[in-house]
Amino acid sequence: MNRNTLLIIGGAFFMAALVAIVVQMKLGGSDGKPSSLTEVLVANKRLMIGEKIQPKDVRWQVWPKDGLFKGMILREDQDEEEEDLPVYDTPLRRNIESGEPVTTHAVIADVKGGNNFLAASIEPGMRAVAVSVKAETSVGGFLAPGDYVDVIVAYAPRLDTELKEFANDIIQRNASQTILSNVRVLAVDQNAKEQDREAKAAKTVTLEVTKDGAEKIALGEAMGDISLALRRMGEQDTDQDKALTITTDASVSSVIRKVREVKTRKEGSSNTVRVYSGTEIQNVPVRNSIEMTGEQAP
Repeated sequence: MNRNTLLIIGGAFFMAALVAIVVQMKLGGSDGKPSSLTEVLVANKRLMIGEKIQPKDVRWQVWPKDGLFKGMILREDQDEEEEDLPVYDTPLRRNIESGEPVTTHAVIADVKGGNNFLAASIEPGMRAVAVSVKAETSVGGFLAPGDYVDVIVAYAPRLDTELKEFANDIIQRNASQTILSNVRVLAVDQNAKEQDREAKAAKTVTLEVTKDGAEKIALGEAMGDISLALRRMGEQDTDQDKALTITTDASVSSVIRKVREVKTRKEGSSNTVRVYSGTEIQNVPVRNSIEMTGEQAP
């Protein structure tokens, strides 16, 4: 091996050692010593604003201690026996990119259920609508965030003159119907905490509905009185429940039904037949079977 070859090999070893020293100094602290490491919580994927953090969305990532900043969640600060972190099921106030640390500043803490928390609790594509209620129209005050209800409107239909003639046997004045079914309660008055189950007479209940549902509630409040019917926990609508049903005073009141029966009997024994011709109504007298045959009816 000649002298030039030895110089080249020696130079290569020197450069490799120099690069290793520089890298070690970059990874180490300012004093040249290696930086100690810890584990912090980072996102497994891109998390969007309003999304609730789930265990599958995050992981523990090795992180240099001299690179920590305020708000980062450290594994060493958590209870080893506790599987659920405080940030789980907590909505985000901003987007978090994949691999970015999840900080306490990025989540909305559920303290008193303020406006930001409520807005972040709404599912994508849904709306929050407030409904004015009284104790007798909100299950006596036993509603709480997280419950599901049916929305019922009671009103007096406005029928024009032509329709009133055909409506007598169906409705006299009032009607009610379910306009929305299986609706989630977001908040009761100013409280959006699901843990608070204390019964109280609320003045406002905030519901989570679709855009179309929000329009129905707005119209229902203008038409009449809104009532909320509490549903059994976990209950889903059947095909029979989904069928359109309308309840009127004529179908509920036994007095109206009795009066209608008397009216029907009298009309059946009358010698007058009512004839409808377009928009005109005429009463035409007719002879009964006795007058026509001269025989006593059996």
